[in-house]
Amino acid sequence: MVVLLTSQRSKALVGATRWLADTANITFVEMTTDDEPGSLRTRLRRLLHHRAAVRRLLRRHAVGLVCVEWSEIQLREGLSLLVRIRRWLINDVVSQLKHAAQDLDLPLVAVPHGHSTKTVMIRSEHVESVMAHNSGKLPFADRDAYHAYVFASAYHRDAILAQSTMTGRNAKVWGSARFNDLWVPRLYAQAPEWVPPVSARGRRSVLFFIPKWNNLVSRQPTVDLMADIANNPALHLVIRGHARESDSGLSADEHHCLQATGNVTIVSGSTPSASLIAACDVLVDVDSSIAFDAVILNKPYVRPKYLQDVSVTTIWDDLGGAYQTMSADDTLAVLLAPQLSIALRATDFEQVVFGGRGQDVLNRYQTELWSLLDNASLRAEG
Repeated sequence: MVVLLTSQRSKALVGATRWLADTANITFVEMTTDDEPGSLRTRLRRLLHHRAAVRRLLRRHAVGLVCVEWSEIQLREGLSLLVRIRRWLINDVVSQLKHAAQDLDLPLVAVPHGHSTKTVMIRSEHVESVMAHNSGKLPFADRDAYHAYVFASAYHRDAILAQSTMTGRNAKVWGSARFNDLWVPRLYAQAPEWVPPVSARGRRSVLFFIPKWNNLVSRQPTVDLMADIANNPALHLVIRGHARESDSGLSADEHHCLQATGNVTIVSGSTPSASLIAACDVLVDVDSSIAFDAVILNKPYVRPKYLQDVSVTTIWDDLGGAYQTMSADDTLAVLLAPQLSIALRATDFEQVVFGGRGQDVLNRYQTELWSLLDNASLRAEG
C-alpha cells in the first residue's frame, strides 16, 4: 500500500501514530505542497508534482487502485488549452492523483472522511444558494466519475442523492471505517492523556463541542447554555471547537463572557478530541459525528435538540442513543442527575449507523476493494 502525504498536518499525524508509521506493508510518499493553498510557494512546489510525475509515481509503485477522500473531480472536457496546461502543471496533488488514475484507467474510489448524524441535507444559506443556481440540486454529477463513491450509511447516502445531481449508480454503503468498535478503542488507546485543570476537581466535567453555526444552529441560545453550565458549581465546562474552526469559533465577546465565569477551560484545536472525550464525564454536542465516539465508548451524550432548526432530523430521532433535551433547564437536569448513564438506543443502531461490527466493516472494505481491483485486471487483460 502507498500512502500519499500532501500536507505537513498529514505527515505529523502519521508520525504521531507510531503503529501506522511502523507498518511494514505501507510505503509513505511525501508530496507536501498543499499547506498554503494559493501561495506562490505552493504553486512553485506543485510544479514538481505535475501530471506526468504523478503518473510515473503510480507506475513505479505498481498501483492498481486509488482511494481518496470525498471530493469533486474537476471536469476535463470543454476547457481551453491554457486551462488544461495550467491544471497539468500546477493543480493540487490530489486532483493530479485523480486525473492520473483516470489516465491509467485505474479504479478510483472516494471514501468518506467522517460520518453524519443527519438524515436530511441541512439547507443552510450556502446550500440554498448553490441549489438555487443548479435547478434546486447540489451539482454533484462529477461524483459519478468514481468507480465507487462510498457512504458509511444508507441514510446518509439517501440524503445526499435526494438533493443532488448524483445518479447514485456508483454509490456504495460499506459502513464506517472511522466509527466502529474495532477502530475507536485503538484510536483512544494511542491518544495522549489530557487532564482537566485543578479547579475542575470534585465537579462533573462537561465537554461541549462548539457546533458549526451555519448548520442552522441558534448561536445565542447555545452560548447561553454554555454560560449556564459554567455558572453551575457542580459542573466544569470544557469547550472545544469543531475541526473546521472557522465555522465554529467563538467571538471575542463570547470568549470573554464565558471566561469571566472562572469555570471554563477552552481547549485549542491541537488537543485531540479523543483525549478530551476520554477525560470528561459527559459530552454535549448538537450535530457533530464525534458523538458516535461517545456511543461506542458508552459515554453519556446529551444533544440539546432545541438549539437546531426543527427542519433538521437526525439518526438520534430514529434510533435513540442521545439525551435529546428541549430547553436549557432540561439539559442541566440531565447533566446534574445523581447518576449519569448512557441513553437507550435501538438494538440495530450499530448496524444502521456503523455498518455492523468493526471487523465486519473492515472485511467489507477489503472485499469490495479487491473486487474493483480484480475487475480492473480483467478489463486490462481483455
